[in-house]
Amino acid sequence: MQDIDILSFIYTMNLENVTVVIPAHNRPERLSRLLHYYNSTNIRVVVPDSSENIFPDVDKYPDIIYFHEPNIHYLKKIRKALSFIQTKYVFFCAEDDFIVPQSVEKMTKYLDEHIDYCSAQGHFLTFEVRRKNIEFTPRYIRNFDKHINAATAAERLIEFQNPYTSLLYSVIRSNIFKEIYTNCFDDQDRLLFTNLFAAETYFNYYALIEGKHATLPYFYAARERIAGSATTTTVPFTDIMTKGKYRDERESLFQILANKLSLQDGIPESEAYEMIFKLLKEPDTDKIISQKRQLTLLTEKHKLLKPINK
Repeated sequence: MQDIDILSFIYTMNLENVTVVIPAHNRPERLSRLLHYYNSTNIRVVVPDSSENIFPDVDKYPDIIYFHEPNIHYLKKIRKALSFIQTKYVFFCAEDDFIVPQSVEKMTKYLDEHIDYCSAQGHFLTFEVRRKNIEFTPRYIRNFDKHINAATAAERLIEFQNPYTSLLYSVIRSNIFKEIYTNCFDDQDRLLFTNLFAAETYFNYYALIEGKHATLPYFYAARERIAGSATTTTVPFTDIMTKGKYRDERESLFQILANKLSLQDGIPESEAYEMIFKLLKEPDTDKIISQKRQLTLLTEKHKLLKPINK
């Protein structure tokens, strides 16, 4: 009886106005788990898959939109997914994570009622599957119930730095999402930057320039910790911002965001560029993140140091 009540509750959620984009890459068992999770909802599911092999269980999920292009760059496969997003709201969910449908519905209701907000999310935790149990850890606790709601885009970017908040997995208005992933290509259809940390920073800044952000008091997502994930193999953002060989990539990032900020706040582009440059060039939070990543990589390699990692 309890299971029937739970399923009834899931089916009565109003999620027809939401699309989840699941960027898949070489983790078919995790993708299958996540699709099963969303299968009892009416969320529209789009899966751009860059895995080496086609997803073997795709026929089990006839209602999803799935396309397979082996080893295509992350940003290119997201852009290919844009034409399939026909709903008012959209959010990312990594294939090894879970974002709670009931909380997604709460985010959409909040955004419906607050038109000056561009995005919203709730509270996160991470989980790690061990041999005998599953360990859960709260994440981003400094950002619990935080609103980034200054009147101007420039002020919101300053708010965003203290402390840093990732918006990448938040529910966002689809028109803004599409604009974000269209504008990171030049007029000759070339990517303006390729680094995944740069792509996340770009998403965060662009969304905040466009509108306000809310972190609401609801459990929102569970993120699985997996060794060898993209965050441990991608060039650190501090390198992108400081090393000469990445000059073109960071300059493209500065220019896109400066142009958007200039248009949004009605300030000279030179002033907007200077602000973006100062915020991104060497933020204190990025130094801390880089140091944490280096420590994590070191402790994961040695059994005796793994307690430090935890």
